[in-house]
Amino acid sequence: MDDVLNRKLLALLSSKAKGKFTVDASRVVHYSHNDEDLIGNDIICAVRAAAFPSWQLVMFPADWAGSYTDYMVKHDIPFREEVRDGQLRLLIPRRFRPHSWKLAPPRAGLQRLKAVS
Repeated sequence: MDDVLNRKLLALLSSKAKGKFTVDASRVVHYSHNDEDLIGNDIICAVRAAAFPSWQLVMFPADWAGSYTDYMVKHDIPFREEVRDGQLRLLIPRRFRPHSWKLAPPRAGLQRLKAVS
């Protein structure tokens, strides 16, 4: 999680959504579905715009996270990590086209092979 963006988010929430959210020990923000328009759409989008004036979110199955981040690091694509509902998402500038990227397939976990005699 990006500490600078998280601090900006907490400051905006404190001033614009007082009493409509909680923050857990890991500094993850929790809020009601009823406050989605204010917090999820207005406040969080303002924080994203502070990172990249024109942005998009890249979402993927959990096992693809390494493939996406490896590709972006290798190709100097700036990104910020964001977690929503326990799922990692990546905030990137809008000018990039992630659906056209040639990603390496996810790395499979190490498999133990049984010796054959």
